Amino acid sequence: MNTPKPLGSSARPAVHFTAPDGWLNDPLGVTWRDGRYELFYQALPGANAWNPRCRWGHATSPDLLTWTHHPIALEPGDDELGCWSGGLVLPDLASALSARVYYTSVDEPDMDLGTVRLARPADDGWQRWDKGPIVVTPPPGEDLRVFRDPVVLRDGDRWRMLVGAGYRDGTPAVLTFVSTDLEDWTYDGVLASTRTSPTGPLPSAQAWECPQLLQIGGRHVLVVSTWRDGTTHDVLAGVGSFEDGRMRVERWQRLTHGAGHYAATEFVDAEGEPCLLFWIREVADLNGAWTGVLSVPYRLSLDNAITDQVRLTPHPAVPAPGADSRRSGVRHLVLADGSAVGLTPTDHNSSPVEVRYERGTVTVTSHGAQTVVHDAPGPVHVLVDGPVIEVCTGTALVGLGTRP
Repeated sequence: MNTPKPLGSSARPAVHFTAPDGWLNDPLGVTWRDGRYELFYQALPGANAWNPRCRWGHATSPDLLTWTHHPIALEPGDDELGCWSGGLVLPDLASALSARVYYTSVDEPDMDLGTVRLARPADDGWQRWDKGPIVVTPPPGEDLRVFRDPVVLRDGDRWRMLVGAGYRDGTPAVLTFVSTDLEDWTYDGVLASTRTSPTGPLPSAQAWECPQLLQIGGRHVLVVSTWRDGTTHDVLAGVGSFEDGRMRVERWQRLTHGAGHYAATEFVDAEGEPCLLFWIREVADLNGAWTGVLSVPYRLSLDNAITDQVRLTPHPAVPAPGADSRRSGVRHLVLADGSAVGLTPTDHNSSPVEVRYERGTVTVTSHGAQTVVHDAPGPVHVLVDGPVIEVCTGTALVGLGTRP
């Protein structure tokens, strides 16, 4: 797991979610219910660097921007080292107690090969969760190096679980399991891997983490986060068709550039629109009070004129361009092709950042290093929120923190 350098000032961002204290990484189980959003996330209270003893933090919000923190929802017991990433499913919208969390339970000596454990809510507010049994283990016959990050979705008259995986030969994959009752699961093979990709070489990966499968119109989109050599890298989206438990990707797209966004989680907002939320790695409090932030939410659509290219747009909840930044705490700029903006951080110890949009290419320059995104359709959104900067090119994201 990457450990970010101490970037930015000690001020918290206004609309980017941070843990009350300590470490934060993957967002999990975002759910709209009873007039509010539920958010879970990987948390390490009191820590300013990752370690394997992760918990599930919990917060709620009416608008995806202002959050109320709640007690830790899940924490490791005597029989596990950490409660790692997973997902939440709510089979009966009228019953909060019907919810199920499926998370990666890890232990030594091989934490990369996790198991999937079930947890049920002990109250309607999802404040406390009772752990159940391990329901899925790495399938026999698959020579796996990595197995983690389950998510569950409805597939016709049954349930389907996706789990991120990587083979010992270096092939990343998403494996899949099926169930009729959310209790007993049967292995159903490989949902997708680089061996099944018809679109040529992809960014190098030894495993795909945090798999998400969503539908936009009549098309399906598989979102995966790439892991190799023990570190996190990029987020990819594959557009195609999902049928009979297999995802046939026709077009892959890189959604993130640089060392910012990772571990995307999919959710449906209050208006029923598909969205993604990301962990931004390279931001932390200089005084060590908090480390890591979540991105603002992004709505997804498909540009059918460009062979089903995934489009990302800051969620309408985000302060609009031109809004009073003194009131919202966020500066939201929109760049037209042929323009640039220099961002001078309010912290005098931090260096300026330049974002340039020219002839369809976005270049973000910070501390002499450049992140370049080609074929950017625009409009290019630039969000500045205290120590956090997000750049949305229309089809990809660049995230960073200002740093000394």
